[in-house]
Amino acid sequence: MSDLVPQSGYRPYWTLFVGPYGLYLLVLLVVPLANIAFYSLLTYSPTKIVTFDLTLANYAKLWDSYYLELFLRTVRIALITTASCAALGYPVAYVLARARPAMMSLGLFLLVVPLMVSTVIRVFGWIVILGRNGLVNDLVALLGLDRLNILYSETAVVIGLVNIFLPFMVLPIMAAIERIPRSLEEASTNLGANWFQMFRRVILPLSYPGLISGALLVYSVSLSAFVTPVLMGGARIRVIGSQIFDQVLVSFNWPGASSLALLVIAITFVLVFFALRTTRGMAPTTSGR
Repeated sequence: MSDLVPQSGYRPYWTLFVGPYGLYLLVLLVVPLANIAFYSLLTYSPTKIVTFDLTLANYAKLWDSYYLELFLRTVRIALITTASCAALGYPVAYVLARARPAMMSLGLFLLVVPLMVSTVIRVFGWIVILGRNGLVNDLVALLGLDRLNILYSETAVVIGLVNIFLPFMVLPIMAAIERIPRSLEEASTNLGANWFQMFRRVILPLSYPGLISGALLVYSVSLSAFVTPVLMGGARIRVIGSQIFDQVLVSFNWPGASSLALLVIAITFVLVFFALRTTRGMAPTTSGR
């Protein structure tokens, strides 16, 4: 019984490790979010930027057709980008996870190095490739076809986002596949399954947590992307990020921008909640197979 009684000299040393992280979250996450939430309830003033009259008009305005279309376009682009990254990332992740150490190191190097290049430089490279007189249209012209209007469209925005965010999908899936024993693949092959059946029944279910993590990362950053949609989508393809930028630095409508930012954060939190809940629900099914 004496072991159960806390000693007088006991000190919760775990607070030394949790404390700095909690302070970091408080200063750089909780306080800014609280500030944004406060500004979203203020009234916009063309002369004073804000007046301290509390109102819900900033949120009511989000139900206008313009903002609904803006949100639908942004969510659509983010979903297409996430699905494209998953489709392109799974083969890359599987090859890297099953490659020899030297080939894995080379593949990871080629995958991560583009992240060290500025997003603006990479986007301008795509503008040169997809432009009216770019490489793609030159190849199309050689085939005797009409030139394509890819640039300044949703397709161009998705291409740019997939190119930038693909590593965020590959790395979590690769980590999940590395934890799958090769013996399970060999057993399924010995039982008569081809590669696609083995992938659908073995690799995909067991790598599901990695897929969820990668999808959350790609979707979150795609939903709030700004540089790529502005440069590759032009003035016609407006998304939430560009709208927030204009309201903050062009029209100085800080309350309106704050309400938009909070809505994006709320959408992301809801998505993360349901994704984590789905992953927890799938865990027993996966482990029982």
